[in-house]
Amino acid sequence: MPNRPSPPRYAPDIPLPRYAYVPGHDLPHPVNDADGHSHGHAPQPSPLPSDAIARLPTEPASRRRALATLLAADRRWHHALDLFNEGFSWESHEGWEHFWHALGRTTPEARFVQGLIHLAAAAVKIREGKPAGVAKHTQRARELLGRAGAASEGGAEGSQRFDAAARSLGLDPASLGAVVAELETYRAECWHMSRFPVVKVLTAGLRLAG
Repeated sequence: MPNRPSPPRYAPDIPLPRYAYVPGHDLPHPVNDADGHSHGHAPQPSPLPSDAIARLPTEPASRRRALATLLAADRRWHHALDLFNEGFSWESHEGWEHFWHALGRTTPEARFVQGLIHLAAAAVKIREGKPAGVAKHTQRARELLGRAGAASEGGAEGSQRFDAAARSLGLDPASLGAVVAELETYRAECWHMSRFPVVKVLTAGLRLAG
């Protein structure tokens, strides 16, 4: 895998959990277990207030820019990116689910966030040692993000859809493409044997658009 500099921390003042949860490992469930890293934490307020979402323009390009601006100001969004980039795949999955719900679950923007959720799920499957799960979730992510940014089909139209998805989320399209491509070319390793509290299974990371 190519050597890439790590993305910066986008919310460095928000502490990272003390371990990355992996189902099936000897780790307490973050919320349900009394020893979990997030057990007893107060519920977080819903991200992206509904009135702000309601005010988003209807014209697609303007809507993408407005949503990207909203997300750029949201610290929970920044923290979810940090979690994913630092190897906390399950935790980033949970963080993005809040945004998926806030954006309506079936809207185009929600489907883009759902694509990120599947990327996080693919990384969890690496830790679980389940290559078929890695492939399944990566494929679903590509479908939701526009079927581009990887080594197979897509063409110019697919690339445009992928670019639109990335920019709607305020992400650098090249960084999102690198994550998808690395997952798509993943070969089974022994990451699932590791019992380190955190294991970064990807060299690529998500970056905010410049």
